[in-house]
Amino acid sequence: MRRRSFLAASVLAGCASSPGGDRPAAERKAEPARLGRPQLWRTLQGGYLAPEPPQPGALPRLPGGAYVRWTRPGAIALRGVELLVADLGSGRLWRADLASQSMSGIAGAPLGPGTALALGSDLSAWVLDPVSRAVLRFGRDGRLLQTHRAGNINTSPVALALADGGLTLLLADGLGAQWSEQRGAGSLLRLVAPEADGGRRITGVDGLAMAKNGLFVLDRSAGAVHRVTREGRVLRSLGMGDLRQPVALAVDRLERVYVHDAFDNAVLRLREDGPAWRWSAAELGVQQIAGIAVDAMMLAVSDAVGAQVVVHSFMHDREP
Repeated sequence: MRRRSFLAASVLAGCASSPGGDRPAAERKAEPARLGRPQLWRTLQGGYLAPEPPQPGALPRLPGGAYVRWTRPGAIALRGVELLVADLGSGRLWRADLASQSMSGIAGAPLGPGTALALGSDLSAWVLDPVSRAVLRFGRDGRLLQTHRAGNINTSPVALALADGGLTLLLADGLGAQWSEQRGAGSLLRLVAPEADGGRRITGVDGLAMAKNGLFVLDRSAGAVHRVTREGRVLRSLGMGDLRQPVALAVDRLERVYVHDAFDNAVLRLREDGPAWRWSAAELGVQQIAGIAVDAMMLAVSDAVGAQVVVHSFMHDREP
């Protein structure tokens, strides 16, 4: 897994601009790497429409379609060189290939305020529609594969995470301060209400991110991120005093915790042994942070006002 992540990052770093005079100037020169500061790798404003899938046995064709710009990127998800972008301006969900600089639309994906995204280990696209309280799963070819209904067990789904190799769907219930676990379309495994020492319930489950032996839970009202076992026992809490208005959570494969704090339009990396590292929107090269996603040593940030997604690297970051 570590070797595959390194190769994916190497491909991303070495991607050259495709020929063609109609391509916008979307690339920026990378900044020198600094300890504790992400290195800018790429700025994306859209992509070339991907060609139709090749017939069996035929060679794949290079992207040659029209260039499509995003208008108001919101939620994003990142895995390897695959990027999901919910463009709220056009109401389209896009799957972008950072290696070929091409992208394709996913028809039928419901987008709006509160949309959340995830990419499975098979690169299927998972889309949370909070209005209908459902999660839709789309294959790489754009086909709808599954629809998970929250039903009455989860009155306010606000975030999702994938566990057990993508076999189990976790849905955060923003009103119930709990999460539900489902395996298959509609089969409820259990409800989990996290508790701290002494049986005290935490105040919110507003975001979820998987860890090796449990998961991280965003608790907005408490201004904290809790590390929790799958059974709901709180092991420790991060971000107290650092977070003021946390709205989104992401955790990389080294289990480093990133939070979008809307109070000052910044991204924080929480630390156990000191104050959080904080990067403003300007330091990240964006105007208004709309979504964050991490994978391996990469951080992606969507910019609702600048109509772009910037991708940063932490490959030279020496922090454990």
